[in-house]
Amino acid sequence: MAYSCTKAQYAEVLAILGGATSDADALCQSLDVGQVGATTAVLTWSVAQMNSLRMEQLAAEDIVSGLIWGTNTFFVLTNGALVFIMQIGFAMFVAGVVRAKNMSSILMKSLMDTFITAVCFYLIGYSFVMGDQEPTNGFIGYGDFALSGTARGGPDRHWQRWFWNWVYCAASTTIMAGAIAERSTFISYILYCIFYSSWVYPVVAHWQWSYNGWLSPRSSDVILGTGTIDFARSNVVHTTGAFASLCAILHLGPRIGRFSPDSNVKDFKGGHNPALYLLGTFMLWMGWYGFNPGSQHYTTSYNDGAILGRTAVCTTLSCAASGVASLILAYWRTRTWEMLSLCTGAIGGLVAITAGCSVVEPWAATICGLLAAPSVVYGDVLMDRLQIDDPAMAWSCHGISGIWGTLFVGFFAKEAYMYEVYQIEPGQHKMGLFYGGHGQLLLCQFMSIVVTVAWSMFWMYGFFWLLNRLGLLRISLGT
Repeated sequence: MAYSCTKAQYAEVLAILGGATSDADALCQSLDVGQVGATTAVLTWSVAQMNSLRMEQLAAEDIVSGLIWGTNTFFVLTNGALVFIMQIGFAMFVAGVVRAKNMSSILMKSLMDTFITAVCFYLIGYSFVMGDQEPTNGFIGYGDFALSGTARGGPDRHWQRWFWNWVYCAASTTIMAGAIAERSTFISYILYCIFYSSWVYPVVAHWQWSYNGWLSPRSSDVILGTGTIDFARSNVVHTTGAFASLCAILHLGPRIGRFSPDSNVKDFKGGHNPALYLLGTFMLWMGWYGFNPGSQHYTTSYNDGAILGRTAVCTTLSCAASGVASLILAYWRTRTWEMLSLCTGAIGGLVAITAGCSVVEPWAATICGLLAAPSVVYGDVLMDRLQIDDPAMAWSCHGISGIWGTLFVGFFAKEAYMYEVYQIEPGQHKMGLFYGGHGQLLLCQFMSIVVTVAWSMFWMYGFFWLLNRLGLLRISLGT
């Protein structure tokens, strides 16, 4: 119902409103000023306007919150897709390194482990990583089996969290493919993928990446005040996968003729297709720009931008430094320029910087890569001298480099960056030793390596021992 004011009422309302004619006109049309009086009418109208503005503000805040949520979700999914591309990189790298006759088998295993991990991680593995059903504990997650809890959530349910964690699980699982190439059965690889992605990897990931994990820096009860800094899962993904691979290698034994006195080493090492393993290396490097920066998970603040940019820079420098240093070391040993050494060195540098890429300075990332190079080169030399056959150098690239990269954080993590990323308060000497740290961080890093290696080898050594006893592990000579 529309109302109107007399000239006297209008003048009184206008005076109270300080001469705001548009507001006076609106008030006179919406309220019976003659009945309630000018003062009461102005108060009533003002309250209504403030309520209206508050509702508009809440609606705007809801829109902004939705945009932030959607932007961060898109960021996680896009970077997760980059990590998924690493599956292609792993497949191409190993296919180029093994002998040509085994390419089809390697590619099939690489595809199959992607399928199997998706199903197993959906049904069981994700719950063990991120499940937070009460009572929670630091050892293993529980709840949300087959995403049942996520499906019952509200509009902000974390579907993307499953995808992000799965691509990391798939990356860790596929490390095995290169280590056991050319001599393992297909059924043993399938059984390995089921067991590893359902049990071995998820528990380690919960320790260090769940908010409830006993090694997590984001836990409410942080161990030693720092927890383990493994920003993008160098230890969780690479060390776990590499030592699982070592267990398989020890039970499998070498390829036929690999260490025979009359065998030609070039028949087994160096790769048959440089174009493939070079392509694989470049695809892995590209995927690492999702692997490392994407682990921030957020991209909507100035602080997020600084972390993302620094992480990408450090990732690049470590990779480049390690690649060049590995090539030089290989030339010093063999007096030949080996492209495979360049590629494996680059991968080792990427693995090493993954733990600390967000909390170190670029010059430190370069040192990380330079020192990752001997881990790759001499790790492979050690394996040859012990006559342990690792066709794709999985243990040296992912295992030794993963250990070095995790320890490296304990020496070079910068206090200001620790606060930016993990909100660890400054002034308590909880940074790298070279910045004045008192060793808490280094001790946590060392502890995480020990328990990760022990967990992986305890389960996987027994698992492959059983497969070997059942005759399921190694293909027959006739095959």
